[in-house]
Amino acid sequence: MQNQTPKSLFQITNLCAGFLGIQIGFALQAGNVTRILQNYGADLTEVSLFWLIAPLSGAVVQPLIGYWSDRRMNNGTSRVPFLLIGGILSVLALLALPNANALLNVWSPLLIGAILLVVIDISFNVSMHPLRAAISDYLPIYQQPRGFAIQTFLISIGAILGSTLPYILHRFFSVETISSDEGIPLNVKWAFNIGASILLITILITSKTILKQTIEVKAIASSQKTFYLPSIPINMWKLGVIQFFSWAGFFLIWIFMTPAVAQHIFAEYNYDPKSYSYSESANITGVLFGCYHLSASIFSLGLPVLYRKYNIITTHLIALLMGGFGLILVFLCTEIHQLYLPMLLLGIAWASILASPFALLSRLIPQSKVGLYFGVFNLFITLPQIAIGLFSGVIIEKLFGGEAIYAIMIAAICLIIAAISCLIYRKSLSL
Repeated sequence: MQNQTPKSLFQITNLCAGFLGIQIGFALQAGNVTRILQNYGADLTEVSLFWLIAPLSGAVVQPLIGYWSDRRMNNGTSRVPFLLIGGILSVLALLALPNANALLNVWSPLLIGAILLVVIDISFNVSMHPLRAAISDYLPIYQQPRGFAIQTFLISIGAILGSTLPYILHRFFSVETISSDEGIPLNVKWAFNIGASILLITILITSKTILKQTIEVKAIASSQKTFYLPSIPINMWKLGVIQFFSWAGFFLIWIFMTPAVAQHIFAEYNYDPKSYSYSESANITGVLFGCYHLSASIFSLGLPVLYRKYNIITTHLIALLMGGFGLILVFLCTEIHQLYLPMLLLGIAWASILASPFALLSRLIPQSKVGLYFGVFNLFITLPQIAIGLFSGVIIEKLFGGEAIYAIMIAAICLIIAAISCLIYRKSLSL
């Protein structure tokens, strides 16, 4: 089986390094895809449908990658080929996405953008799965909470960089933020180029680290060739309920925060992605996302201590409540500077969402099927995103007159429901 001897902090960090690059890519996508698609001709009600690409690809790809990569692990090899293939494709797609208008005379740039989003999201999922499973593959169980906390820290640092890169390039390097040729702003293009480069480097670091791990070769015998849903442990279903509402909330934030800031703070209701106020809203949203990721990176360092003191599920409950309260505060804000405190609270929830459920899950599943169970668990992340993508645009338009701030309020309700679920399941999940 895999080498699960204790690892140093440096070894664990290298094992998780790929998350830094992947999350830079995710953050660039989350903070800029709405603006890019609107530049390419999508309206606000269509944008949420384009966001369906990510969860749909995750729902299909991650269980398959989990099953196939488990078979490689059980035969004494590694998940590295999936990590490298997904990483390289992600890099190429990130470089191409903000340049889709270069093919204007061939196809619609909106169509090209949608195709590239498919490639990016499939590639991210192919890479993400081996990265997430590496903690269970190579760390002894007592080090796994620390491993997931380090993952969360690197994810948060990557998200800070990805969220703020366009703003930094414009503010400190005078890279243009408004395009003069009806294309994508130059600061966004350069941000994607830088993000793709970092992604490639970090994927190579993690791949090399995994390959250097000693394999104590003996294939794990398994007569079960397929996976049946009834074999999911009951506590995994309970974790799934918590994940469902947590990720529904954050998906709403990612889709609607830019238009919410534009409307609620700048009074920009024209949805013109080329206007100064909308471009500024998109840049500010990137900074706000960077703020909650900074909060998450700091809070993640204390998670192992909180787990030991209060247990994992209690820590998660409190973190989700703080995130929900932070989103309620967003509704009360009327100035940009007032939004930073809510984002700090939101970051506490995000840190726990990225670490706590997986730290619990790793204790519930058999080692020989880590990849498959992690892949199936991902359905509790992707299904709420699919539901939000299908219905949120219509709901916000029809019920709330297109006021995106109410999507943020629905997100607050989702996080509070997730916290209540933690309270209900607290006894059985106090592992």
